[in-house]
Amino acid sequence: MDVLGFYPMWYVPMVGSGIVIALIASFHVMASHTSVGAAVLLAYLATKAYRENQPQIYDYIKKYLLGLLVFSYVSGSITGPGIWFSATVVNPRGISALIHNFVWVWATEWVWFVVEVTFVYILYYTLGKIDRKSWTRLTWIFAVASWATMDVIVGILSFMLSPGHEKWFTTGSILDAFYNKNYFPHLLERTAFMFAIAGTVGLAIAALMKKDLPEKVYKEIVRTLSYWGIGGVVFGLMFFVWYMATLPERSYVVLDKVIPIYLKLPILIIIPIVLAHFVFAAVRPQAVRFWMAYPLYALIFFMGVYPEEKVREGIRKPYVAGEFVWVNQIIARDVPAKGIQSQVPIIDQKGLLTLNPFVPEGLKKINPQNEIMAGKTIAILECSGCHNVTGSVGLRPFGQKFAGMTDRNVVYSFLTSYLRNNHPPYMPKLTGTDEEVRALSAYIAYLISNGGSVSAKIEVPNTSSEAKKEVQP
Repeated sequence: MDVLGFYPMWYVPMVGSGIVIALIASFHVMASHTSVGAAVLLAYLATKAYRENQPQIYDYIKKYLLGLLVFSYVSGSITGPGIWFSATVVNPRGISALIHNFVWVWATEWVWFVVEVTFVYILYYTLGKIDRKSWTRLTWIFAVASWATMDVIVGILSFMLSPGHEKWFTTGSILDAFYNKNYFPHLLERTAFMFAIAGTVGLAIAALMKKDLPEKVYKEIVRTLSYWGIGGVVFGLMFFVWYMATLPERSYVVLDKVIPIYLKLPILIIIPIVLAHFVFAAVRPQAVRFWMAYPLYALIFFMGVYPEEKVREGIRKPYVAGEFVWVNQIIARDVPAKGIQSQVPIIDQKGLLTLNPFVPEGLKKINPQNEIMAGKTIAILECSGCHNVTGSVGLRPFGQKFAGMTDRNVVYSFLTSYLRNNHPPYMPKLTGTDEEVRALSAYIAYLISNGGSVSAKIEVPNTSSEAKKEVQP
């Protein structure tokens, strides 16, 4: 029997598996962006302290390094593997595609990361124990290594959105994949906003140390952090405009019609708030308070980083990697340079249930007894990456999307006309045989007829005449 190289589908009812990745990834992004921005900022402060012979600045730097060790390099190092684990179970074919394209790039990032982690410990424990000139040089090695980790990851993240050109599909070159159309504005935008994030943390730490630092040194530190923060916000917005100009056309459709306002609005609100805080700190450094700066840092996460990461993930749709792997793990187009062929034609010919090796035998051939469960299986395999396919709440729920459609023929007509023959640019084509589309229609009608919410379990008819058994999807 023919099978395709699918992996098991991890379906998280209501919230969706993608939300799990988003929560882990957003926390990791907050930690990593803080550390990268702080690495460059602290290298600058160390240089300033050395050249101007201001040893009190080193006390501030050591306090900031301790914060990085406790937050960024502990929680960040935990959530990093968490992203790998969750992304691998959510979309293993997407991760596989990225690894096959960027294995040596990722290896480079791991080398930089080892240097980064090693040097943050070296810097903390050697401060005041070696000569200041040598220690300052070490801070710049730390800064370069930290920024290099982000530089590498941005190339991969940008490719996940789009190669930006057709060249990669014919050359397969790692450089054509990495230096995609979106790479430079994405890199510069993140770099700029990292300085703003690090500056916010820096102001909170400075406020805590206000009584321990001479007034002149305190004001210099606060103003330096404020200027870096103002520059980070202003230049970040400029590079964001460039970033938007490099998006593929489908991403604009997603932003306009799919991304909800409650994700876009907080970003528009938090940016002027952060900018105003930096301006206030620059004008009145003595008025900076911990209870102002630290909550603002938390707001950046909830109103900036998490919504931004959700939006960035959303505008990739329907792809998860390089405009050839759909979010449902189906290979959507040919990549001649890699010997990859689209799987859409063979799935339309032979059926997704038949070709997926993890579909139970009792569901591979559709009959009146298993039609509803076969339809539910198709919904989980093809649609659960973006939808709650068994309920009426949560992530774009089927219970709401198909509300009122209790006639399977009406559902079938909608699916074939809207998702099969003329699917939106932000959604994968509905693949499979006509029989499978009818089974999916039957399941959706059944779901709506039962109040829009059913169990996520799939009941597989036994080959014998015994009762059915339940199998987790």
